[in-house]
Amino acid sequence: MNIFILGHGAWGSAVGQVVGKLGHEVTYVSHLDKAWPSVAPDYILIALPVQRVRETLEHFPAPGVPVLSLSKGLEVKTGQRVSQIVTEVWGEPRVAALSGPTFAAEIAAGLPAICTIAAQSEDLAKEFQAILHQPSFRTYSSTDLLGVELGGALKNVYAIAGGACHGLKLGQSSQAGLLTRCLAEMSRIGVQAGARAETFAGLSGIGDLMLTATSKQSRNFRFGTMLAEGLAAEEILPQLGGVCEGLPTTLSVHLNSAIPADSKPIVTQLHAVLYKGVPILKAVQNLLGRAARDE
Repeated sequence: MNIFILGHGAWGSAVGQVVGKLGHEVTYVSHLDKAWPSVAPDYILIALPVQRVRETLEHFPAPGVPVLSLSKGLEVKTGQRVSQIVTEVWGEPRVAALSGPTFAAEIAAGLPAICTIAAQSEDLAKEFQAILHQPSFRTYSSTDLLGVELGGALKNVYAIAGGACHGLKLGQSSQAGLLTRCLAEMSRIGVQAGARAETFAGLSGIGDLMLTATSKQSRNFRFGTMLAEGLAAEEILPQLGGVCEGLPTTLSVHLNSAIPADSKPIVTQLHAVLYKGVPILKAVQNLLGRAARDE
């Protein structure tokens, strides 16, 4: 199989190694390229920052082959998931998404990892399993494309919150409580959007949240930690070594009027800190000071 990977950063390169181990021909395409390589692809994998996906796809003619998104996030100006952008720009309905607890450096080192590949068509999800699944990169299939993409996007938001809790030295009890409520909020947002609740109990939900919201390998977690330590966003971003997808995703979820404010209190307070200048300790007080309620 000829596999094109659109995006040649750490994550795209790591997944390219996985695909290459199964004997597939991997070709990396930069977002700066103006045309596809001369050889025809069998599949396209997208590994781009989400806010750059649309403009990049518009530079290339529709390839007419199935597409797998490796990117996690929501477009700010539309609130769309990557699969929706692909279908809108390229007119391609055969779109799947890969998500789960994975760090690029560990995948590149050949360490074992487990993830989910989701598509509305079970057959399409299994097609992509066939070009990726191996002992060091175990994949599960799902038909809840909406839920898997939302889990992958929202966990970046909550990873900033987890990093902030760590940076404020609020303790492990607070950290565990916060992440539990993050999972509840993630599930609530997803179910209201039409996703399946059980998806958020899987690899693309709690699995990715546990990893990204607790590890210093996570750029979103490090951003939250440094924010809590008093650094401004413009001071933090150059130190991360890559994109902090949680920033634009927080804005996108906050602006989505279809999600009531009382369904997303953590997102609301994080947005106030990131975009309205509310002190981070005040945001913590706002969350902890809410009235008692049923779990």
